[in-house]
Amino acid sequence: MKAEKRKGKAVVVGGSIAGLSCAHALITAGWEVVVLEKTCSPPTGCATGAGLGLDPLAQNLIQSWLKQPGILELTTLPLTIDQNQATDGEKKTNWMLTRDENFNFRAAYWSDLHRLLYSALPPEIVRWGHIFLSFSVSDDKTYVKVRSKTFQTDDIVEEVGDLLIAADGCLSSIRQGFSPDLKLRLLCMERVLNFSDNENSETILALKKAFPDLGRCLYFDLGSGTHTVFYELLGKRINWIWYVNQPEPQLKGNSVTMKVSDEMIRTMHQAAEKVWLPELVKVIRETNEPFLNVIYDSEPLDRIVWDNVVLVGDAAHPTTPHGLRSTNMSILDASVLGKCLEKWGVENLNSALKEYQSTRLPVTSKQVLFSRRLGRIKQGLVLPDREPLDPIIASQKDCQELQQKNMPFLHDIPSILDSHLSQELKHREKQSVCTKMKKTGRQAKAVVVGGSIAGISCAQALIAAGWDVVVLEKTCSPPNSCATGAGLGLDTVSLKLIEPWIKQPELLQSISLPMIIEHEQATDGYKKITRMLTRDENFNFRAVHWADLHSTLYYSLPPEVVLWGHLFLSFCTSDDKTSVKVRAKVLQTDETVELVGDLLVAADGCLSSIRKTFLPNLKLRYSGYCAWRGVFDFSDYEKSETTLALKNAYPDLGNCNYFDIGSEGHAILYELINQRINWIWYLNQPEPELKGNSVTAKVSNNMIETMYEAAEKVWIPELVKVMRETKEPFLNPIYDSEPLDQFYWDNVVLIGDAAHPISPHGARSTNMSILDAAVLGKCLEKWGVKNLSSALKEYQSIRAAGGLRASSVLPTNGAYKAALTHP
Repeated sequence: MKAEKRKGKAVVVGGSIAGLSCAHALITAGWEVVVLEKTCSPPTGCATGAGLGLDPLAQNLIQSWLKQPGILELTTLPLTIDQNQATDGEKKTNWMLTRDENFNFRAAYWSDLHRLLYSALPPEIVRWGHIFLSFSVSDDKTYVKVRSKTFQTDDIVEEVGDLLIAADGCLSSIRQGFSPDLKLRLLCMERVLNFSDNENSETILALKKAFPDLGRCLYFDLGSGTHTVFYELLGKRINWIWYVNQPEPQLKGNSVTMKVSDEMIRTMHQAAEKVWLPELVKVIRETNEPFLNVIYDSEPLDRIVWDNVVLVGDAAHPTTPHGLRSTNMSILDASVLGKCLEKWGVENLNSALKEYQSTRLPVTSKQVLFSRRLGRIKQGLVLPDREPLDPIIASQKDCQELQQKNMPFLHDIPSILDSHLSQELKHREKQSVCTKMKKTGRQAKAVVVGGSIAGISCAQALIAAGWDVVVLEKTCSPPNSCATGAGLGLDTVSLKLIEPWIKQPELLQSISLPMIIEHEQATDGYKKITRMLTRDENFNFRAVHWADLHSTLYYSLPPEVVLWGHLFLSFCTSDDKTSVKVRAKVLQTDETVELVGDLLVAADGCLSSIRKTFLPNLKLRYSGYCAWRGVFDFSDYEKSETTLALKNAYPDLGNCNYFDIGSEGHAILYELINQRINWIWYLNQPEPELKGNSVTAKVSNNMIETMYEAAEKVWIPELVKVMRETKEPFLNPIYDSEPLDQFYWDNVVLIGDAAHPISPHGARSTNMSILDAAVLGKCLEKWGVKNLSSALKEYQSIRAAGGLRASSVLPTNGAYKAALTHP
């Protein structure tokens, strides 16, 4: 009998795109993989990574790893044009230098791509919150031992594997062990992502007029001794980068991104006025929180393999971003490494790593040097074989080197990938056909409208009940921490319900903080003192950021479940009540699609358009007050006067939910993970004007300043200072409604805020949504699709009573704290 082939095991250090790509490539090759990542949870869109460009080969490789065909196209925009143009800062004019209309890259947002790669991995692969410490190779070179520290507990853990993969970036500590004398070279840039909520604003209209191919073009503007890059990302966002020659700034820790002061930003804005067109300057000025990346590269390495240790991505070839190679090289590194390991097997590890090095090193070395050269040309810096480029007087011949298509090996496919890639593409086509055929079998299907926590929870509960689920969500990509959702409290029932839904139950603890105390106190705004009113030390909630909870639930779903960028239009139930047809518009293409299911679940919030079909006369009740909300990030200011004063005034922050009750409403504050304070001020005021289907109101700088001035009169200085130092506070009008007496009609059912619009004072909204989803799932599992009416009837009988009790109590509770009259 033939002996079973031994399965190799790799330990990957670094959970960025390079590390996740390695995990995919090695799992495909039949290896066991563990990824150690120091951050405590999957990154969000507030991470410093911004836009990037994917070349055609990287697109194909990524798509071969993803479970959902076509998802990469849905989360990216085309970059079919590469255009270089000169800008005369004095005359405020620009003109084209070169244009390549066969560029064929795609623009992706870093966190969107990371999310796709991560969600397509098995749940146990990535160990979040594991800080790499050291490694040692066995004397006989047959294994490597890796030590790391768990961030949450400070425990030291050891992983033993056949191979250690260093995917820990351009400042790689693993590489430093082999090449301690390697010095990185410096260049600096300003780089910012702009989120635009108003596509018809004067700024955006002017920009699109000045740069008419935004949405499909990679623009390079060359000025005197500097240049910018900008292009459009999915979700009506403009990614812009400004490369600035300057001395090396001081960095903290192992990051190449540095915080910038308001003064540095003002100086940058003033400099931009002198160099760039007004249309671009206005975008730069209106971008929130620009940041500074220090750009390093190095002389190409002469080796990237030592015994059982191999380098990939920026650890193997620190490179400047000018040729859009960093992410593309990382993806290709991972794919080639995976194929070499698959070809040679763990028994011939040395041969596999030797082939990987011989395949990648000649290519990456030339691409690193070309990227460096391209950056120096565009920055007007000296090169030994040509004069510095002055774009104002440059000839067409001078500018030919500026084009991305000149990158060495740009369109080359390594021979080890060539046949495998075409086979994988054919296999995916076959898989797609098989999946469609499988779905013709009789599995009950639900269409959920709304991809917030209620909708994602519903998907989890119904999948657990054996249903096929599709979620339609109008936003074009998964939300991030920049979204307006802030902190929330999870009760013990919700925590128990969520645990079996998520891939890694321990993540729930790592993304939240305990709130074991509920503390209510009165504030005398005149004397600036507080006194305790009530204190409950058995509160037992947990505090979590909305985006962290959403990400944890979303990542645990099969990737094909949520259809992003699908705007719900209408529905109709069949005459025999056996099916429901839902129409939606794909926002990226304006195409209208139809989905047919057994059940339509309305998880579309308190302004539910589906509920309005059945209850057109239901009016939401404005509570008489709004919630000013914000999240104060003190991660870089833990010892600041503001933070120390706050913790002195509120000593139980970190395990307490504080309620301050004053003469003008009441405030709430509690701590979130990653050194953030969530605060809310319920302020009595007339109902603001809302636009669209959102309960978040736009606020002006004047409105924010008025709020600050009012806070000075009501709250203690420690709280006011936190409010003043919070970036981008926002305003939610508070609505609820009379409790509904019906939650379902034929094949349509309401859950979450669509079923029971509720004020937030009992921390019920999210908890009720999660419980709705769980009860609905169990009722459907119990009765089956053949008895759908009985299942929905039982769901309504259980949950309508719970919603009635909460809805009737909470308006009184909120009005009492806000010092409003209540009948």
